[in-house]
Amino acid sequence: MPLRTSSEHTLVGRHLVSAAMVAALATVLPTMVSGPSATSVVAQAPAGKRLLLLTHNAFYKHTSLDDIENAVPELGKVGGFSVTSLEGYKQDPDEIDLSMITARYLSQFDAVMVSTNGELPMSDEGKRALVEFVRNGKGFIAVHQSMVTFYKFPQWGEMLGAYFSNGPIFDSMNRAKRLAVLKIEDRNHPATRRLPDGWTLHDEFYQFAKKVWDPATPKENVGPTGQPVPMAFSRDRVHVLLSIDSGKTDFTGAPAGWVKGGDYPQAWYQNYGEGRTFYTSLGHRDDLWRADATFREHILGALRWGLGLEK
Repeated sequence: MPLRTSSEHTLVGRHLVSAAMVAALATVLPTMVSGPSATSVVAQAPAGKRLLLLTHNAFYKHTSLDDIENAVPELGKVGGFSVTSLEGYKQDPDEIDLSMITARYLSQFDAVMVSTNGELPMSDEGKRALVEFVRNGKGFIAVHQSMVTFYKFPQWGEMLGAYFSNGPIFDSMNRAKRLAVLKIEDRNHPATRRLPDGWTLHDEFYQFAKKVWDPATPKENVGPTGQPVPMAFSRDRVHVLLSIDSGKTDFTGAPAGWVKGGDYPQAWYQNYGEGRTFYTSLGHRDDLWRADATFREHILGALRWGLGLEK
């Protein structure tokens, strides 16, 4: 699978880019070096912070993936980092290739961003390498459906902070465009520092499993992939940044489980060993990635924080 850097993305998306513009954006084309297999290749990293983007969906392929692949390199140009993508969103679920994920490969990067789901075919070596990558001081930024990933790999949930269970979604895919009022719980973080008070948004909002799967109640706390939830969400584990303001949000006609006064965290961060992890449930809608300035500010702040560019 060929790698794509932010500079390559500019050339593909716009076809023609002047040398002066390329220089101004401080991006360079990668030099490809053969690795252990045809898909395991190493890009010569440009100067500055480097982000690896994974958009592999083994369960349900979100339509926003293409927009994520376009938006993140754009954010990198203004945010001071380069992006390497494995273009996972182009791979069929039964043909996903993550064989290149090793400690050596990850050593090129300062953070990994994921928009994934399902039980991905990552080797045990790759899983260990990813965990150690973060524990040893790097960043991990996860968005939206990523909490429906790796139920059989609990350390993924520990990094992300939660798993989705078979509890209610606030109007599945929010086809009714029900508005939620979002509460900024902490403004001392780049992901929320510049968000407006009383931010209202329609998106596919989640609740998270607060109990692990129990064989005594086998139909409860099971993920949409059919896998048992191995870890419970707790505010004691993470630092919540953004939640649904359940006092100001209208829950009239909402599914059971959404009530005024309820606690519905939607974005948080945590320290993980020497590293740092961030998760936001937002980002289901394609147009948020393309054109919503407030949402993109939220993501840019998360990326800069994960990369160590902003505190």
